[in-house]
Amino acid sequence: MLGAATKALLTPRPGAGLVPDPVRPLPRPPKPDRLAKVLAGRLSEAYADLPEHERLAALASVQDTFAAGVLDTDRLFALELAPERLHAELSAPAPGLSARALGLYEDLLGRCCAHLVEQLTAHPSFAARAAVEQVRAAGRTRELVEDVRDRVGPRPDAADLDFERRYAEFMAAANSRVELFGLTLGRSAGGWPLETAYIGLEVSGEYGTADWLGLDHPVRTTVRIEQALGERDRLLLRGPAGSGKSTLVQWLALNAARQSFGDELTGWNRCVPFVLRLRAFTALDVLPSPADFLRATGIPLHGSAPAGWADRLMHQGRALVLVDGVDEVPDRLRKRTERWLKDLIVAYPRAKYVVTTRPSAVPETWLSASGFEPHTLLAMRQEDVRAFIGHWHRAARSECGSEEERAELDRYENALRRAVGTRRDLGLLATNPLMCALLCALNRDRRMQLPRARKELYDAALDMLLVRRDTEREIVGVEGVDLTREEQTALLQRLAYWLIRNGLVEARQDEAVGLLTDWLRSMSQVRGTPDQVFTHLLNRSGLLREPAPGSVGFVHRTFQDYLGAKAAVEARDFGVLVRHAHEDQWDDVVQMAVGHARPDERAVLLRGVLERADAEPEHGHRLVLLAAGSLAHAPELDPGVREEVEGRTAGLLPPESQESIDQLAEVGDLAVELLASMVEELTERGAASTVRTAEAVGGDAAYELIKQFRDDERRQVADAVSLAWSAFDPDLYAREVMAARPWDDTYVYVKSDAQLASLHRIPRMSRLNLAGDHEDLSQVLSRPSLERLFLWENGHLNDIGPLVAMPRLRELGLSHCPRVRDLEPLRRTGVEWLSLVRLHPALDPAPLTEMPDLRRLVLGHPFRVGSIGELPVCDHLTALDLLSETRYLNLEGLDRWTGLTSLSLYTRTHYQQLTRMPSLHGLERLNLLRESDLDLRPAAPLTSLRELLLYPIGKAHDLAPLTDLPSLTTLILHGEGIYDLTPLAACENLTIRLAHDTRATGTHLFPPERLIRLP
Repeated sequence: MLGAATKALLTPRPGAGLVPDPVRPLPRPPKPDRLAKVLAGRLSEAYADLPEHERLAALASVQDTFAAGVLDTDRLFALELAPERLHAELSAPAPGLSARALGLYEDLLGRCCAHLVEQLTAHPSFAARAAVEQVRAAGRTRELVEDVRDRVGPRPDAADLDFERRYAEFMAAANSRVELFGLTLGRSAGGWPLETAYIGLEVSGEYGTADWLGLDHPVRTTVRIEQALGERDRLLLRGPAGSGKSTLVQWLALNAARQSFGDELTGWNRCVPFVLRLRAFTALDVLPSPADFLRATGIPLHGSAPAGWADRLMHQGRALVLVDGVDEVPDRLRKRTERWLKDLIVAYPRAKYVVTTRPSAVPETWLSASGFEPHTLLAMRQEDVRAFIGHWHRAARSECGSEEERAELDRYENALRRAVGTRRDLGLLATNPLMCALLCALNRDRRMQLPRARKELYDAALDMLLVRRDTEREIVGVEGVDLTREEQTALLQRLAYWLIRNGLVEARQDEAVGLLTDWLRSMSQVRGTPDQVFTHLLNRSGLLREPAPGSVGFVHRTFQDYLGAKAAVEARDFGVLVRHAHEDQWDDVVQMAVGHARPDERAVLLRGVLERADAEPEHGHRLVLLAAGSLAHAPELDPGVREEVEGRTAGLLPPESQESIDQLAEVGDLAVELLASMVEELTERGAASTVRTAEAVGGDAAYELIKQFRDDERRQVADAVSLAWSAFDPDLYAREVMAARPWDDTYVYVKSDAQLASLHRIPRMSRLNLAGDHEDLSQVLSRPSLERLFLWENGHLNDIGPLVAMPRLRELGLSHCPRVRDLEPLRRTGVEWLSLVRLHPALDPAPLTEMPDLRRLVLGHPFRVGSIGELPVCDHLTALDLLSETRYLNLEGLDRWTGLTSLSLYTRTHYQQLTRMPSLHGLERLNLLRESDLDLRPAAPLTSLRELLLYPIGKAHDLAPLTDLPSLTTLILHGEGIYDLTPLAACENLTIRLAHDTRATGTHLFPPERLIRLP
C-alpha cells in the first residue's frame, strides 16, 4: 500500500503540453534557478561554439532575471498563461554579453518561461484556479461590453438582423407551397409542399473550358441546375412555357430564406432573396430600385424595413435577386428592363442575379456583356418524368380518404409510367413539368384513357376543369351563377385574347369586371352580375388565379395562349396573327391558332406568315421555322402549302445555332426527314448539328438518322453521336451505334446506369466521360484500355484507388465528387493530366508532390491556401488551368514551376496578377476565358508569348494591344462578340483562327493562309 501511494505521488501529472520535453518534477517541480540550469544543459550542444565562461554568464543572467522578479500564480494568470508574454516582461539581460551569449540568454529564458507555465498547468490545484479566473474574466468582459453598449448605443445592424429574420420567415412561408395542376382545386387549393413537387432539372450550355472538351469547338454539355447556379453569380435561365422556371425561382427563394442550400450552393445560405416577377411592373413608370423591392412586390412587411436595408444587402453581396419572366414584359418595354438590370449590376456588382425567360424572348447573349452565363432548361428525361409522376401521385394520395382510393391511385400511377415509356405520342408530350402534370391529372380523371395530341390534351384539360370536376362533385351555383362550359370558355377566351393583344399576363380585377360587363351584354341568358360571373370564373374554373390582391391572371401562360388563339381564330384575326408572328410572345399563339383553325383558314394563316418572311428578311428565318413548327398542329392542310413550308424549311438546314436546333426540334419528324435528305453533303459542323437536332426530336426516325453517322470519325460528329446516346434506348444504341467504331480519339459520354451497364457492348474505348451518382464502377474498372477518364457529379465515389490503378490511365478528371478527400492513391502513378474541381472541402493536396509524370493540372477546387505557390505540386508541370473556383488564390509562387509554358485563366483578377509578374513573362501559350472586354494592354510584357486564345463571355476584347507582342504567331478567337481584326493586319507572322460562329470585321485585310475558319 505504501509503495503504491509513493508511486502515485512521484508520477508526474500531465500538463497542457506546451513543451515537448517537460523537466520531471521530482521530488517537486524545480525552482526557476534550478530549472534554468537543467535546460541550459539541454542547450549545450546547440551552443557548443560558445566559450564556457560566456555560457555560464548567460545562465547566471537568466537566474538573476528570475531572482529579481516576482513570479507567482497571480502573475502567470494575469499574463493569460502566455509564455511569450512572460518572456517579454522578464527579459533583462546583463550588460556586456556578446551577441552569441545574448542569443543563448533569450533562448534559455524563453524555454524556462514555457516550462514554468507547463508546471503550473500540471499542479493539482490548477483546474480549480483556472475555473475561478475564467469566471472572473467573463464577468470583466461582460462589464466592458455593457459599458461600450451604454456609450455607443445598440449595434448598428441589430435592427437589420431583426427585420431580416422576420422577412426570412415570411419568404419561407410564402414560397413553401406550390400548385400542382390537377390537385389544386377544392380542398387542396392551398397547394402542396414545394419539396414534394420540385425536381431538380438539367440545363445545357456550350463550354470550351478545358482541353478535355476540345477548345477547337465547344461541346454542349449537360449539368444539373444546382451546379450551373453554383458556378456563377449571374445566370440567364432560358426555358419554354411550363419548363419549371418560376418553380425554380420559388425553390431558390425558399432555400435562401431557410438557409437550407446544400452541396454546390452552400455559399448561397448567407443570401437574402428578392423575387421580382416582371409582369407585376409593366404598369409602373419606372422599375423599382432596391429600396422599393418589397413595396413593389407587395410584401406586407415593406413598411417595417430599416432605412437602407436592401441597399446594404445588395452592396455587401448578400442579396439574391431573382428576376422572373423577361418574356412577360411587352416588347416595347424590354429595352427599359435591360437598362434597369444593367444599372443594378453596375451599382451592386457583388449581388447574385438569376434571370428567367422564354428562349424566344431574348437572344442567348442577352446580358452576356454584364457577366451573365446563359443556360437552357432541357426537356425532362425519362427518369425526370418518372420522378415527377411519383411526386404527383404521392401528393394525390395524401388527400385520399380511404385505402381504396390510394390503391386506385397506385394503379393509375403504374399505368401512366408504362404508357409514357411505351407510347411515343405521350413521350413527346411529357417534356416539361406542366405537361407531365396535365397527363397525371387527365390519367386520373379519365381513368387511364389519355389523349394522343397536344390540342386534345388541352381540350380534355379544359373539359375537366370547366365542367366535369364541379359537376361530378355536385358543386353548382356556389357564387350565385351557373355557367355552361361554352359560356365559360367564351368569356375566358376573350379575356385571354385581350391580355395577349395588350402584351399582358395579368389584369386588374376591376378592369376584368369591366370587360365582362361589356361581353355579357351579348350573353343575355347568363343569370348573374358581372361581379358574380368574375368570382365564379376565378374560384371555379381552375384556370384563373389571383397573383396579388386586386389582380387576376391565368394559372399558366400556356392556357392563356391556347384560349387566346381560339378567340383569334373565331374572330378571323389572321392578319393580326401574321402581323405579330415575329414576336416571341405570339409564338405559341400562332401555332395553337393553326391547330384551332379549319383547313382553309390554316392555309391563309401559313401563307401570310411565309409572305411576311419574304417581305421582311430580318425576320425571315424565324417566321419560316414558326410555320414549320405549326405543321405539327395541322392534321389537315392544303398540300401545296405544306410543300411550300417544307421546301422553305429545307433551305434553312442544317441549323447553325443551338437556338435553331431547339426551334427545329419543335418541328419534329419533318425536320428529321428534311435533314435525312442532305446527309451526303453535310460539313463536319452541319453533320454534328444534324445529329444534335435528331437527338432533340427523338423517336425512331431520328434514331435511324443518327445511325447513318455512327462511322463518322470527324471530331464534332463523333462527339454529337456519343452525347446523343442518353436520348435513346441505351442497350440498342450501344449495340447498333456505339459498337460500330473504336472510341480512341473521342470521349464516350455516359450518364445513366443503363448506359453504364451497356458499356461492355463497345469493343474498343480509351476515353470515358461518366456523369452521375454511379456506385458500381465495375464496368469502368473492367476496361484496362482506358487512358482518359473523367468523372462528373458522383456523390458515391470516395476511393479513387481502383481507378488510378488502371494500367494505361494517363488522364484523370474528378469534378463535383464531394466525397473524394484522399489523393494518396495518385502518388507515383503514371497520370500526366489531372483535373480537380469541387471535391471534399478537406481535400489534402500533399500527394501531388509525388506525381513525377504530371504535366498538366486543371484546378477548380477551393484549397485552403492563400497562394498558388503554397500548393505542393511537383516541379515538372508544363501547363496549368486555373478555373473560376480558384479566383481567391494569389499567383504568388507560380514562378517556381520553371517548366510552365501554358497557362489558362478564367478570372480577370488572375490575368491582372499575371501581367505584374516578370518571372512569368516567359509563357509561350495563354488562354483567357469567360471574362468579357479585357484590357489587353497590360499583356505587353509577355514577350515570349507565341499562342493566345481568347474566349470571352459577351463583349469581344480590343485586339489592338496585341501588336506589341513580338513573338505572337497564333491567335485563336471564340465568343459571341464581334472582333475588329483591322489593327492586326500588319502583323505578317500572325495567323488568326476564328471559331465557326465567331464574328469579325476587317477579315478582308488578311490572305487566306493567315485567316483560318475552324470547322
